[in-house]
Amino acid sequence: MVYSTEFKINREKGVIVCIVKTREDVAEICRKYNCFNFLDYIRVYEEKVYKGIARCAPEDEWDETYGKRLAEYRAMMKRRKYVNREIKKIWRNTTRKLNDLYKYGFLKEPKEPKTAVNADG
Repeated sequence: MVYSTEFKINREKGVIVCIVKTREDVAEICRKYNCFNFLDYIRVYEEKVYKGIARCAPEDEWDETYGKRLAEYRAMMKRRKYVNREIKKIWRNTTRKLNDLYKYGFLKEPKEPKTAVNADG
């Protein structure tokens, strides 16, 4: 994953916005999580933008460093949710295709492994 961050700071309102632009390699994500059905994707690289916002409460003291870290964390959590959703989608599609292969006889159902017999009986 390649990403860049950009911060927009408004001290008067106590708001820090972090904009994270990513270029996701969907095939790499699939390899990492052992989902090999990435051929369903026409675009291997997908550009996404995530926005995280940190607001300073009136009773809190302004801390720009903490606000930047919090805003970036929130943006990256949105990215994580997106990636998890994509992996689940790939997994469902792969499972569905495997079930069709079993159903129509192109693959045999895996057999249960044989268990060792205990010497006591």
